[in-house]
Amino acid sequence: MHRCFVAVETVEDGSKKYFLHVPQPRIRSGDSLSPLGADLSGATDDRRPFENVYVARAEGEDDIDYDVARKINVALKQGKDVVLSPGIYHLSQSIEIANKDQVLLGIGMATLTAPPNGDPCIRVAAETEGVRIGGIMFAASKIKKGLFSPKTTAFIEFGKEGATDPGNPSNPGVLTDIFCRVGGDLDREVSTDVMVRIHQGNVIGDNLWLWRADHVELAVDEMPNFPEKNLDYHQVVMGECPGKTGLEVNGDNVVIHGLAVEHTEEDQVVWNGHDGQVYFYQCELPYDVDQNFGASNFVGFRVNGKNHQLGGAGVYCNFRDYNVLVKTGIIHPLAFDANVVINPFIVHLDNGGRIMTVVSDGFTYGGGPVYDKDHMICKYLPTRAEEEEHVSDKEEMEENTMVRQTSWGWISKKLSYIRGSRPSSPTGVADN
Repeated sequence: MHRCFVAVETVEDGSKKYFLHVPQPRIRSGDSLSPLGADLSGATDDRRPFENVYVARAEGEDDIDYDVARKINVALKQGKDVVLSPGIYHLSQSIEIANKDQVLLGIGMATLTAPPNGDPCIRVAAETEGVRIGGIMFAASKIKKGLFSPKTTAFIEFGKEGATDPGNPSNPGVLTDIFCRVGGDLDREVSTDVMVRIHQGNVIGDNLWLWRADHVELAVDEMPNFPEKNLDYHQVVMGECPGKTGLEVNGDNVVIHGLAVEHTEEDQVVWNGHDGQVYFYQCELPYDVDQNFGASNFVGFRVNGKNHQLGGAGVYCNFRDYNVLVKTGIIHPLAFDANVVINPFIVHLDNGGRIMTVVSDGFTYGGGPVYDKDHMICKYLPTRAEEEEHVSDKEEMEENTMVRQTSWGWISKKLSYIRGSRPSSPTGVADN
């Protein structure tokens, strides 16, 4: 299915008008040989005139428009589609989509900054079929949770948690070109629990990149905390830009083409729905976790539902700060069925630790291939000597690198010296 788009067209009187094109889903039924993929001809597009489209602006006459979410919600309640013009939208409340077939389209990398109370940027009501969301960047905020804040914070809540909502296979919900970031700019206290949560069934995703920052912008006159790695950024360390999971899927019959999730602090993806499909998955585990990540058995992709197909999934590791051992990259009930989990692999990029196996069904660990820098092995089984070396390396890495994590590191180091012990948590920057 193609993403919605805006076009200028000549109408009958010779004038030009804007139209919102909403491509229709192309669905192959049974053993039909009809083509798959988007219909790029536009012949089946639903062409919607801009008289029924609200064009939002991030800024008011003089400054940031903090009332923009309310204005968007008024338009949505009137049944209009919404196009977000380029800009950064500071939301004071959620954008609420409650009418079937509505479109929320960003152009020019429109960015929605999450409400500071922990509410999602976008909430799609239960049993609202055919909703299209696309072309939007989502950015985390510093959350001030209150009595009525959600238990789990997210950028997108597609459907209602716990509701029975099968969706409509003939009119699926669609997420296209969705980019989420937890961190990246100066504020290192921004957070969210799960970036995208899909509760509705029969939702299609195309090109989702869900990123917890591994590096952020340097403040003025701030020195990089890992100058041997990079002189242009502050490398994120434990406790900064917290985010647990990139994607949580609870609906059935959800299909995603092109998914990337990186650096979250627990399972990168949790797929609870049945009959799910993912084709192409790229994942990089967090750099800044310790062995608690491995001991908790967190993975790059976890499937709890039935009849899930996963094709072309790669999970990479680069444990910069601790020598972490992770049992497996992917947990799937049918991990060793090559017709179900297709061409999975893991890669050890650099630094300490390992992902020890590619796939597991939760009981048996194995699979392949494992790309380990310059050679390939099918399964990594540490010897006793390697395990002892792992413990030794872990202690050495803690002592040599954990002291240099933030601009307050020199204080941590001085206090540690007074206490007579080295720091137990990552807080510091290297002294010259």
